[in-house]
Amino acid sequence: MHTVSIPEHNIEKFIPADLSECDSQQYMDMAGLIFLHQTAQMTYEEFRVHAIYKLMNMKASESKGNLNSNKKLTEEEENKYANAYRLSELIDTFFDENEEHQKIIKQNFIHNPIPTFKPLLTTYYGPENLLSNMKFGEYTDALRLFNQINATGQMELLFPFVAILYRKKKSFIFFRKWLNKYNGDSRLSYNQASVDARAKVFENVPIGFIYGVYLLFGSFQKFLATAEIQWGSSSLNFSIIFNGDGNDEPETIPGLGMDSVMFAISESNVFGNKKQLNDTPLIEVLIRMYDIRKRDLELKKQQNDKGKST
Repeated sequence: MHTVSIPEHNIEKFIPADLSECDSQQYMDMAGLIFLHQTAQMTYEEFRVHAIYKLMNMKASESKGNLNSNKKLTEEEENKYANAYRLSELIDTFFDENEEHQKIIKQNFIHNPIPTFKPLLTTYYGPENLLSNMKFGEYTDALRLFNQINATGQMELLFPFVAILYRKKKSFIFFRKWLNKYNGDSRLSYNQASVDARAKVFENVPIGFIYGVYLLFGSFQKFLATAEIQWGSSSLNFSIIFNGDGNDEPETIPGLGMDSVMFAISESNVFGNKKQLNDTPLIEVLIRMYDIRKRDLELKKQQNDKGKST
């Protein structure tokens, strides 16, 4: 968190240093501005100033509603804007910089900043932290659209993408939680046939919510591909599922591509038929994927070592 103090006005405010520190509204505000910047509808300097106004709950004057406005500012407005411009440099901490000096949004959070969203009269519920209540079929459908958006830039795919993840709550959920068969997910079960109808609803909601869900999923993907997860007494490095060519140690090589692994595990019928596989919690499938890939890498290493010794 950044601390901003203005002693002469007895003001002290705390500004998030990145998306992980934003509350739900701040997160959606920032996601909306990031979308405008990344789609070239706003320069980086405009983005920073708008962001600081949002995070400090400041209202921009009409003169600066459009930062390129030629309308003359009052002295008080000019001072206010100058201060906001200086403070806007704090927004740089929301980004990392790569070798080409391009700014990359930090995605280092695994909690869901938007657990619920209520456009009009209906409340929609999203996945829990670490997507822990997500089923394999729901995840693979969302991943397919996520990859397609990244590859093609088709922003209209964001609406069905969000519709996969956000659904209404099950009826009588308070009582369902006491049943032995309750699976821990308060959302209605995932059904591909209902996605298009929800997507139509989400076409008319603020882009900050839509793009915020996209950034959340991206952060989870980054976590899966880089982090180690503690499971019982073991530390699992899921990165071996996503990358690799099999020439390194099992502990260091990343692994097969996700599409290949999903196909292999579907063919194996380890979790039953396709419907049963799709209804299996994602974490269970990932652990099985990890186990299969780990054994495969260990077997290849043994074969390579045997070949070198002969």
